Amino acid sequence: MNPRKNKCLSISEKKRVIQAVEDGQLKKDVAKQFGILPSTLSMILKKKNYIMGSALITSRKRSRQGKFPCLEECLLKWIRQCRGKNIPIGGFMLKEKAKSFAQSLGIEGFAASEGWLSNFKNRNGITFKKICRKTTSVDVSICSQWINELIQLLNGYDPSDIFNIDETGLFYKCLPDHTLTFKDEKCHGGKLSKDRLTVLLACNLDGSQKLKPLVIGKYAKPRSFKGIKSLPIAYKSNKRAWMTTELFNEWLISVNIDMKKAKRKILLFLDKCTVHNNPPQLDHVKLIFFPTKTKSRLQPFNQGIIQNFKTLYRREIISLVLDSMEKGEKENITVLTAIIMIDKAWKNVNPTFIYNCFIKCGFKQVGNVEQSSEPPKIINSDSRWGLLPNCGEITFDDYAHVDDDISVHGVLTDAELMNMVSLDEDEEENEEEEPPISVTLSEARKCLTILRFYALGTDTNDDFFAALTTIENSLDNDRRKSLTQKKITDFFSK
Repeated sequence: MNPRKNKCLSISEKKRVIQAVEDGQLKKDVAKQFGILPSTLSMILKKKNYIMGSALITSRKRSRQGKFPCLEECLLKWIRQCRGKNIPIGGFMLKEKAKSFAQSLGIEGFAASEGWLSNFKNRNGITFKKICRKTTSVDVSICSQWINELIQLLNGYDPSDIFNIDETGLFYKCLPDHTLTFKDEKCHGGKLSKDRLTVLLACNLDGSQKLKPLVIGKYAKPRSFKGIKSLPIAYKSNKRAWMTTELFNEWLISVNIDMKKAKRKILLFLDKCTVHNNPPQLDHVKLIFFPTKTKSRLQPFNQGIIQNFKTLYRREIISLVLDSMEKGEKENITVLTAIIMIDKAWKNVNPTFIYNCFIKCGFKQVGNVEQSSEPPKIINSDSRWGLLPNCGEITFDDYAHVDDDISVHGVLTDAELMNMVSLDEDEEENEEEEPPISVTLSEARKCLTILRFYALGTDTNDDFFAALTTIENSLDNDRRKSLTQKKITDFFSK
């Protein structure tokens, strides 16, 4: 009698075997149905958690377990959890998490090497995908001529009165463009478009003044704005969340009014585009346009200011999501959350970095500002990840560049123009954004007390205490205003 041959099953077939046994079928019947030996069935059932819990390519015939199956099973579940919460993962982060699991599981002799990482990805069908970027050619001769003429343009202006502006698109709650995915998943940049904002940023040459950002969203009244009476930025809206001529001119007029009040006259450098080409009459703001197709070379914002801002913003998102994950909460990044992070990121862009970006574009020999021989150093890492430019398939820099090429303005169709005209200014966002928590003055004062005791119990610098005093004075003013609005009879109504 010839010995019975054992059939080699694919991963999907092994999953069906496990499911059949769990459905109550007899093991001998299942083995016969799939043409496998009882010993093979026992081995499949022994590896049930690994087979059912992994993201293996279903057509692969062999499921090779690594030397540390428990660790890898934990790692795969952690990957799924991260994917479900839109947390970007790269090779370095994966290795660090594996080390953490190994320590927690008491595993000795585990080295999270590049070889292990490569084998782990191959065993589990994991790969990295990236959205490509476009490049634009620059006329070097035009740039050289412009730089030679720049000194004359700047003549008579103080460094603090020389400004640059630029708009950038922001996928305010997106994944990075180069992230860990399973092979059966696809990268679709278009899915991110519904979560975008346009941000206008402006600052002066010496970095001493960063104007309040203008943020443009899709909805006039996002649900997260409910109960909100003030914002740290200026907020506008239209159906595409684009910059328009009307919004840009409105912003210019506002800046002109502010400069007039401050008795300042400024230079404002900007690129040529449709929405910039029909400015209003201004008497305290002089517009200087960069030559066509030189933005990437001549505009300070393109020398790293925007990238620095976005890097700081992405750090805020990662901290927010990872902290929520540690607490077991589902993070919901609303437009309001994004605005708060935009404001913080912009304020944290270093003035010296801004100045160096201007210098790189030819803004030299202006005023008494000490010139720097150091090129602008762009932040391209995050300590929470430990990612550096050369640490694997993914870098934090890739994440910061995820939305480099999205449009911030464009030509609207007739239908879109009519839709914008008929748009109800009170239209609310129809997405599931939770309104912010309402906080009373009394609750705010309790929080301030907690912060003060925190400061007293730590090695805190004077700036922290000064900030607390400023907040306390503001709360005291609010309390006085509230009391003066009450009638005397209110105190005796009870």
